[in-house]
Amino acid sequence: MSQPTLAEQLVLLAELANVDQKARAIADKLETVPAAAKKADEAVQALQKQLDDAEGKKDAADKAKKQIENELADERAKIRKWESRANELRGEREHAALVSEISATKRAMHRLEDTQLEHMEAQEAAQKLGGELKGKHGKAAALAAEEWLKVDADVKALKAEHEGYAVARKSLLEKLPAALTKRYETIAAKRAGVGVSIIKGEMCGSCKRMLPPQLCIQVRKGQVLEACNSCQRLLVHEDMTKAAGA
Repeated sequence: MSQPTLAEQLVLLAELANVDQKARAIADKLETVPAAAKKADEAVQALQKQLDDAEGKKDAADKAKKQIENELADERAKIRKWESRANELRGEREHAALVSEISATKRAMHRLEDTQLEHMEAQEAAQKLGGELKGKHGKAAALAAEEWLKVDADVKALKAEHEGYAVARKSLLEKLPAALTKRYETIAAKRAGVGVSIIKGEMCGSCKRMLPPQLCIQVRKGQVLEACNSCQRLLVHEDMTKAAGA
C-alpha cells in the first residue's frame, strides 16, 4: 500500500480527530448515564462494609466469650480440686492459705464472668445490627438492580457505539505512517486525548492563539504538517474536516 500524500495525511488526521472527539463524548455519557445506578452500587458497597464490620465484631465477641468460658471451666476445676484438698488438710496455716487462694480465684472468676457478659452483650448488639443491615443491604441491592435495569439498554447502545469508534480509529491509524501515528498518540496522551487542533480562520481551535497567516494557507493546501507552537497539537485546517466529512 502506497503512503498517503501529506494532504491525505492531514485529511486522515482530521477524521481521526473527529472520531476521537465523538468517542470521548460517548465515554462521558457512559459515565453520566448510569450515574444513579453507580451511586446505588456505592450505597450497596457501603452497607456491605458495615455488614462485614458487624459480622467481624460478632465473631470477635463470640471468640472472646468462648475463650473466657474455657478459662472459667479451668478455674472451676481448680477450685473443686482445691476444695477437696482443703478438707484433707490438717494444718491450719496450709488450710488458710488454700482457702485464701480459692477466694482469690473466685474473685478473678467473677471478673471473668463480668467480662464474659460484656462480650455476650457485644455479640447480641452486633447480631442485631447485622440483621438490620442485612435488610437495608437487600433493599439497596434491589434498588441498584432496578437503576441498572433502567439504563441497561442505553449503556449497551453507548458501548456498541464506542466500540464502533474504536474500530474506525484503528482503521485510520493503520492508514497513517507509523511515525505520524506515534507522534499523534504522544501528543494526545499529553493533551487530554486531543492530538489535533483545527485551524479556524487564522486561530488554533484548541488554545485560541492566532497563527501566522502563511502557515494557515500552507496547512489548508496540504503543503506542511506542523504543530501549534502554543499547545503543540498537530494543525489541520477546518476545510479538511469538511473533506473528511467531520
